[in-house]
Amino acid sequence: MTVVLPGDIISIASTSAIKLGPGLLPTSSTSSSNTPSLTAIRAGALGHIPSSSSSTTKKKDPESAFWVETNTSRYVPAPGDPVIAQITNRGSESFTLTLFSSHSATLPALSFEGATKRHKPNLRIGSLVYARILTADRFTEPELTCVNPVTGKSDGFGDLKTTDERGEKNGVAMLFRVTLGLAKTLLAGKGGRGGEGLLKLVAAVFPFEAAVGANGVVWVRANETRHVLALGKVLDAAEVGVTQHGSEVEEEEEEEMGEAGEGEVDAERVIRNRASGMDAKRVRAIVSEHL
Repeated sequence: MTVVLPGDIISIASTSAIKLGPGLLPTSSTSSSNTPSLTAIRAGALGHIPSSSSSTTKKKDPESAFWVETNTSRYVPAPGDPVIAQITNRGSESFTLTLFSSHSATLPALSFEGATKRHKPNLRIGSLVYARILTADRFTEPELTCVNPVTGKSDGFGDLKTTDERGEKNGVAMLFRVTLGLAKTLLAGKGGRGGEGLLKLVAAVFPFEAAVGANGVVWVRANETRHVLALGKVLDAAEVGVTQHGSEVEEEEEEEMGEAGEGEVDAERVIRNRASGMDAKRVRAIVSEHL
């Protein structure tokens, strides 16, 4: 594992195409060295996927992926991130929302599928919205959108409803707060590294709907309250990386958590243990305790 701090320089091969993830920026071209490099802007574990494994199709210039793996509690908006936000104010042309962090965001009323000047969505204060960050400039509020700018379709984004078209209650919904690290894992192909298909494993036991935000918020709707609570327990288990039935963890993990201090988790442990023990058997065992 390579740990980087803000300002560290990471040298890269001059012949490879680079796909940058969070925590890294290209080094300024005014640098005295001619070797291509990246500059870390966050502290954490350096992640790298070689070009041979990051490209599934034949390309002229295969891409290598670099990012900084962190498990911070502070979310920094980035363009393209899917987020769950709550409306705190409404105007004639836009909504103001909270990202459940220090940031507020703006959502234009026309940024919904099928919205026109005459037919705008009637969202109340307190409503939850699943949206994508369109812009996130340094000195302005992020702007959200619920449509694909290319197709004009919602692509799954929009109002997170708890009622049907007739206004009747449709199931039970709940918000869960998770670490940003687990949110990244769930967003990476609905499972990601170490826990591929975590939500699909739960869906094999009972039906539900879920929306995962990169801001560390998970929205769940199911037919019964016990199903929602069971999914919450699965997320808790994936969060701490338990490998045994119940709340027990291996002694090694307890020592690591003790050394890091309460509320702090080593970056290497996050990468290694995040949802690593959540196989089908483990998920069924957790769910059966709460059904």
